[in-house]
Amino acid sequence: MKKVRFGVIGCGNVANNYYLPYIAEVAELVVTCDKVLERAKRSAELWGAKRYCSDPEEVFSADDVDAVVITTSHKSHAELAIRAAEAGKHFIVQKPAAINMNDLERLVSAVKKSGVKAIFEPSSPFFSPMVKKAKELIDNSEIGEPCLFISYVGHSGPKWSDWFFKKEEGGGVIYDLAVYGIAESVYLFGKPKSVSAMGSIVLEKRLILTPEEHTRTIAPEYYKEKRPMYYQGMEPTLPVEVTAYDNSIVTLCYENGLISVIYGNYVTFVRLEMPSLQIYGRKGSIVVPVRWTGELKVVRDGKEEVIKTDRPRPYYEASVDHLIECIEKDMEPLPYIEWGKQITEIMIKAHEAVAKAITL
Repeated sequence: MKKVRFGVIGCGNVANNYYLPYIAEVAELVVTCDKVLERAKRSAELWGAKRYCSDPEEVFSADDVDAVVITTSHKSHAELAIRAAEAGKHFIVQKPAAINMNDLERLVSAVKKSGVKAIFEPSSPFFSPMVKKAKELIDNSEIGEPCLFISYVGHSGPKWSDWFFKKEEGGGVIYDLAVYGIAESVYLFGKPKSVSAMGSIVLEKRLILTPEEHTRTIAPEYYKEKRPMYYQGMEPTLPVEVTAYDNSIVTLCYENGLISVIYGNYVTFVRLEMPSLQIYGRKGSIVVPVRWTGELKVVRDGKEEVIKTDRPRPYYEASVDHLIECIEKDMEPLPYIEWGKQITEIMIKAHEAVAKAITL
């Protein structure tokens, strides 16, 4: 069977750490594209793409491209995904799919009209053995009616691109990190009835690598030998004014009284001591100490049990495999379009909720 042919738009950290090397392994990598042409060139050479470019239209118009992966800055996701759908290209779009409701509605409409296979990241709830096991336990009433869900994702912040810290570019931790807990909550419990949120800027200035330094690291001695490579030991020197939230809490309320509390931040400067996931029901609880270990701690009937599952794969790889399968078998993706719309809408509404906070 002919391999699915991919183009990747946006050749930064996520593309070079995850999508590009995996696509080169399991599919055909045709073209890399980045507005910084040197990054596209270096990425093509690093992972064996046939060609590179700086104009996304060259990817969308290419007859030898079946699917596109969009890993650009948040603000550009929706327009690029809409163009992919209009061009008849199946696609994976990194989170968030859009940063306003108008673009989100246009994107969903474009996908439905075109009939392309579309995966809105993060797809992890559908492919994580731990999350799937948690859902099985919940659906089988092993812990009773769920009452409280807590998710925590945090680190000290990216240091490779300034747009993560720019509100006007769709930056900030709700779109970048809180999205994981939102996606898990919607997967486990469905669509909530309401959303509220708090957001703040703790550090008004950050330091990142210069664009030239970032570009230079797209080389074998970094990504092929140190992947995943997060610039350990490299000292950022370029100051950035922070206008997007680097600290957030999103809460989702459900019809049955369940509340999901979702932490996302760039201010976890020391080792995280809080479990990644906690689910409390009327009869018991489920705790995932660390998302990547493959272990859940379940308490029920006064007894504690550790359940071991397979370690989750990086969701980027799972998404590529799933998109290939959906194309080859003409299947609808498991992270279906309405699910992707729901988690994106929650993130957009969470930002609106922060802006409406009552001042004292």
